[in-house]
Parts: sequence; C-alpha cells; structure tokens
Amino acid sequence: MNVIQSAFWKLINPITVVTARFNGKTGGFIASWVTQASFVPPLVMIAVNPLHYTYELIIGSNAFAVNVLRTDQAELVNLFGKASSAKVDKFSRAPWEIRRTGSHVLKDCLAFIDCTVLWRRQAGDHIIIVGSVADAGVRSAGETLREEQSMYSKST
Repeated sequence: MNVIQSAFWKLINPITVVTARFNGKTGGFIASWVTQASFVPPLVMIAVNPLHYTYELIIGSNAFAVNVLRTDQAELVNLFGKASSAKVDKFSRAPWEIRRTGSHVLKDCLAFIDCTVLWRRQAGDHIIIVGSVADAGVRSAGETLREEQSMYSKST
C-alpha cells in the first residue's frame, strides 16, 4: 500500500450495500465510497466501478438504494462483495423489500437511503453518482460497520 492509499484508509468509510433493480434483474455490491452530498435538497453521492453488474442496473433504472450495515453484519460483506450479481442471487440469503424507487432494501440493515439518480460523472476508474433521496429510514439500533472493521478492506 502506498502513502496515498494509507492516507485514504484514515478516512472514515461506512460499509454499505448499494442495490438496484432493472427489467426483473437485481444486483448489489459492497461500497465504502458513500457520503451525504447536500442537506437541502437531501443528496447522496456514491462511487461505482463501471465494471460492476449493478452499475448497469443503476443506469437502466435511474435509481439505487444505499443499505448501511451494522458492525454485526460483516458476513454480508462476503455475500455482496465476492461474487457478481449476474451469476449469484445475493438476495436469496438476505431478506429484502422494494422501496419507493424499486430498488431492494435489506430488511435488517442499520439504515437505508433510496435514491433516484440526479447526475453522474467519470472520476478516474469510478463513476460518481449523485442521487436525490426519495425515501430513507433507520431500521435497527447499533453501530455502523466501517471499512477498517471488515474483511473487505483486507481483501481488496
């Protein structure tokens, strides 16, 4: 790991599952580059690798949901972070429901933010997507799983 990467790891990054659904297909991936972009209007920013299967679903549906994980949900990192949604039905092992935008929201997550895509821009090897919040809620008590607490940071 170089000095820049080491400094980046000091940023506090929540572990989230970003989900989308389009034309009957669903997908979800682990994302830690998620942040609030504005209070008024409420906006969320995510960074997505355009090679992710779920990216295609976000673009097709013009929507995504951010599912914030709790510290006791580290097992979901392996489920959503190790295999492509194009090949594995990740939602068969994680209870979910459909919210306002049509995206899947994990029933047992700490919190969720359901968004419609406002805009997107290329940023190096990722695409920055800003979403307008259509629905949100806190689902359970607990602390947010952070990148340094998960196996994800050690395996990517």
